[in-house]
Amino acid sequence: MMHCQLYKENKMKINEITLNEQAITQQELSQLYVKGKPMSFIKNTPVALIPFANLEKLFGPEKAQEVASLAGSVDKTSYSQAYQQNGYVVFQWNSNENAPDIYIANPEVVSSKYEKFTGQLPTDPKGRSKVPSLVVLDKLGLDASRVPFFVKKVPTEMVSADSIGLSGKVIQTSWGEQTVQQGGFIVKEPNGHIYTVAPDAQGLPIGYIRA
Repeated sequence: MMHCQLYKENKMKINEITLNEQAITQQELSQLYVKGKPMSFIKNTPVALIPFANLEKLFGPEKAQEVASLAGSVDKTSYSQAYQQNGYVVFQWNSNENAPDIYIANPEVVSSKYEKFTGQLPTDPKGRSKVPSLVVLDKLGLDASRVPFFVKKVPTEMVSADSIGLSGKVIQTSWGEQTVQQGGFIVKEPNGHIYTVAPDAQGLPIGYIRA
């Protein structure tokens, strides 16, 4: 009888552990997000944005083709030729895949949400490693000095991950699973998609400043 009771208790513990290890879904995240206190931040990390139609002029036909072939490859997005020709190429780095995360942005989004970066880009290796666009351009052998950089001018709303009990939890996102870091933040995009941003040494979202 005692062995049977122990078996049941152990089975319950195993089931509890399995349940706790399951990634939190987008639907569950939406229910938790509304319980947090919204905060506004501005993303001040420069990002490289190039009109798709200018790729060949800037980098030559071979490199332009390489960049075009990578567009949408991380999230399996396909673009029509018309959309590509009118859009902007966004250069980002996917640390989970350890690969370029290049996608095409709508020109209206670029003009409404971004403004030209007028500051100085880092030249030292450590500083450059903190700017995803520079990491991608360097990996692809593209001259960053020929590329225009922009920063977001529209604030991003977030809530504290700790305040809604998500610290250390695994969440589901459109690009895979993310682990929420202690002191991190939860972002909800206008389309409803939710993801997490890790904190920096000052306790702010990495790449962001207070709005």
